[in-house]
Amino acid sequence: MTTPDESVHARLDRLRRDRGLLTPAELLDLAEHGVAVLDPFSVIVSRRVEIGPDNVLHPGVVIECDERSRCVLGPGNVLYGGTRIAAADGGSITVGARSLIGDGGTRILAGAHESITVGDGVRLMDGAEVLGDSLLGHGSQILGRISARSVELGAGLPYTHPDPDGRGGVLKGLGRASGVLVGTGEVLGEGDDLSHYEPGRQRLYHPEAPRLGPGPTLERLTAEHAGRVLAFEQDNRGFFADSVPDRGDEYFTPDGFADRHRALLAEQAEGRCHFHVVLNSYGQIVGRVNLVDVADGSAELGYRVAEADTGQGVGRAAVEQVLRLAAGDYGLNSLTAVSSPDNQASRALLARTGFTEAGERSVDGKKVIAYHRAL
Repeated sequence: MTTPDESVHARLDRLRRDRGLLTPAELLDLAEHGVAVLDPFSVIVSRRVEIGPDNVLHPGVVIECDERSRCVLGPGNVLYGGTRIAAADGGSITVGARSLIGDGGTRILAGAHESITVGDGVRLMDGAEVLGDSLLGHGSQILGRISARSVELGAGLPYTHPDPDGRGGVLKGLGRASGVLVGTGEVLGEGDDLSHYEPGRQRLYHPEAPRLGPGPTLERLTAEHAGRVLAFEQDNRGFFADSVPDRGDEYFTPDGFADRHRALLAEQAEGRCHFHVVLNSYGQIVGRVNLVDVADGSAELGYRVAEADTGQGVGRAAVEQVLRLAAGDYGLNSLTAVSSPDNQASRALLARTGFTEAGERSVDGKKVIAYHRAL
């Protein structure tokens, strides 16, 4: 004759087995593989779930996977109470290693033929929800009550890394995000519907953070740069408008920008200009430096640096590199440049890179200071 406690346990085991779930005893047995289930009576795990070693499952965690679906949990993850991971009707969910999921509740739900991949070192907190076909790259984060459907967050270093330019992409705040792409070192967290906004640089929120990668590099402008250049210009439009004339609303529309970008590439192909993007050590566009109106061995220098990267030596490093290209690859023997009288940062950069003042002139009705440099 069984005791009342044994009868309850037996019934609980039968209920779980009938639904394809691990029993409390089987959950405890996962400790043999390094999996810590802190309360096996409140944790629900499907038998079809593949669980790697060294995971920690706090009370109230639910991981469901039907017979048509796949759910894989890599090693070393921590799942906090309130986490629900569910793959149904042919869905697929793969979680990498050493991620923190669910502090404050998190749902990761894949339906018919949907695939969700969560990389290593990801953090999903405070009510985050992930749906649809989504890719959360290494080191990425969703922080807050955001319903993210079919999103892609760029892979990067963990959120603890001191250089924000190298961290994974971040969604934060509350509301909805559908079909958005947030690159490495970027953050999106403004408004109830994040799909209507453009990501910004994480460095803007951490201006004093160190830069741990090598200095910036130049790439000659190509058609493949178009999307990233437009994002760079959109992110910094207000900042640039404080020192140079704004490009106008048409420039920032997809069609208007595409036309302008094609025109620049055509000028470059004819040898009338040399355009470059400035990349940081993580491949992000942080500036532009160009040589325009090439004629008789001379050209005019123009450059701009992202707001988040001013005062960090990015502009000087980029100008010094383009000076070497101008004298070597492009066969030029002199450069000119202009700066407004009150743009002290630009004037100081030109002086530090060997330009000398060559008098005043008028551009679009405004007085500027002209500069010259022999190569």
